[in-house]
Amino acid sequence: MNCKVELANLNDIESILKLYSERITWFKENNIKQWSRYLENHPKSEFIEAIENNNYYIIKENNEIVAGFELSTNSKDWNDDITPAYYIYKVVTKVGHKKIGQIIFNKCKEIAKSDGKKYLRLDCLKSNKKLNNIYESYNFKLVRYGCNERYNFSLRELKIDE
Repeated sequence: MNCKVELANLNDIESILKLYSERITWFKENNIKQWSRYLENHPKSEFIEAIENNNYYIIKENNEIVAGFELSTNSKDWNDDITPAYYIYKVVTKVGHKKIGQIIFNKCKEIAKSDGKKYLRLDCLKSNKKLNNIYESYNFKLVRYGCNERYNFSLRELKIDE
């Protein structure tokens, strides 16, 4: 797979949002209860802020954006500003593109190591067993469950090897 990971820029915003819209449609068509209000809960302005803060990455294959994710020090639901960790948010892949997760997590590990972080952390819907299993397969261990005003979630982390 000939993929390139790079920081997104504001010119990418419409292509990025289209990935989420396509994934939301795919979830609906496949009766997966995930992201039904994702773009309402994460408006365009949130993506613009992540891009402007150099926290949003895209993966391109043959010059087409096929995935995106945010890598941030903002712990949101973790409520932890002490642990040297990066938090992975807004992971999306183009429908029909498989095995991109490995590219995403390898890049996140590379960035975390170079920035002196000890952990990668993420959250996902507690009830999405398939996604929890996928994260587990990438060695993101369950730390605890939590909830916010929108959903119940699993908090997972990966210890960065020294």
